[in-house]
Amino acid sequence: MNKSSKENLNVTPETAVFLRKAGQDSLMNFCQLIDRNYLASWHHELIAQKLENALLRVQNGEKVRLILSIPPRHGKSQLASIYFPAWALGKYPEIKFIMSTYGMELSETMGMKTRDVIQSEPYGFIFPDISLRPDQKAKAKWLTTQGGAYTAVGIGTAVTGTGANVIILDDSHKDRAEAESETQRKNVWEYYRSTLYSRLEGFGAVIVIMQRWHTDDLVGRLLEEQERLVKAGEEHDEWDVIEFPAIAHNDEYDTSTPTQRLLRKQG
Repeated sequence: MNKSSKENLNVTPETAVFLRKAGQDSLMNFCQLIDRNYLASWHHELIAQKLENALLRVQNGEKVRLILSIPPRHGKSQLASIYFPAWALGKYPEIKFIMSTYGMELSETMGMKTRDVIQSEPYGFIFPDISLRPDQKAKAKWLTTQGGAYTAVGIGTAVTGTGANVIILDDSHKDRAEAESETQRKNVWEYYRSTLYSRLEGFGAVIVIMQRWHTDDLVGRLLEEQERLVKAGEEHDEWDVIEFPAIAHNDEYDTSTPTQRLLRKQG
């Protein structure tokens, strides 16, 4: 048992109840209970709020389309692709996830890390009723005993027979060179439209997480398609775009609060 586990478990019954509820109610609290060394910045808090809202809307039968455009090494995958699915499966044990990245190896790594979170002692403290099926817990595909599921696939990988309430597409291009290849961009777009999107059950959520490398990348095409369909008066996916460039282009404010606090200044 690691230090964090001991500290979380060796508390008074009253404190245990408080900590457990805090972890269940808040994704940010969950991250910090799972990993006592987790450092949350303002952009993590805003992303967590968006993910919490997305999960609630999925449970209410609403369509959710979310784009998180964030530079590398800013904690987007740890929060949105690893901790978020684990937390969501604790709150709603029957939810199903598909995780896709540019390659199967990376997708399997994401699946393994999420699976390991669920098998950890801090997770068992927060969500004591959630466990993995012993016969279905490979790093690329695992199930919970409560009916939840997680499937990891790489771009181009078949997703036959698997559906999802939430699809997460994290880094569809490996690097700038791949993103600048017209063929690669076309492959990603066709895979998203013909394979990945078709696995969404009901309305559900599609969450696209990536560093923008090219104006014609997946995010660029999704937004262009939205604009085209809006102008044509046709049914379309309405994307909520959360963009945090490494260097702020303008003063940035938290518009979700009445005070609209300043998050960071231009430059």
